[in-house]
Amino acid sequence: MLSLMSALPDSITSTAFVASNGEFGWRREDIERAIHAIRDAGYAILGGEAWLVTGPHSWHGIIPQRDGSTPAVHHWETEPRSSAESWQAYCARTARESIGAVRPMASTLEEEMPRELVDRVRFNVTYVAEQEP
Repeated sequence: MLSLMSALPDSITSTAFVASNGEFGWRREDIERAIHAIRDAGYAILGGEAWLVTGPHSWHGIIPQRDGSTPAVHHWETEPRSSAESWQAYCARTARESIGAVRPMASTLEEEMPRELVDRVRFNVTYVAEQEP
């Protein structure tokens, strides 16, 4: 995965939180640009998740709720590639699906999590190159 991450433009990676394992997480205002860059680099998006940044390179995937209810995991998955779908079409579709999932997720997070934590949310994207299974 690290080789995939280094294939993104510096203008995209420079806005990302970088986890200790080298994975990226983007703020709400940067995630759509990141998704477009992933698509434009020829990668398909398998899904992603929201992270709560807890330190310079650490995060949790379980996010507290404002009302004190059970903390939640926020993630999405894209539909698998169909046999009739070109790789380019698959990359474009998974980018659209991801943006369609992140927008309401970000709004939900802002409404449901403690306000003081909202600025610490990042969105991580799992993506693959064509030759990968």
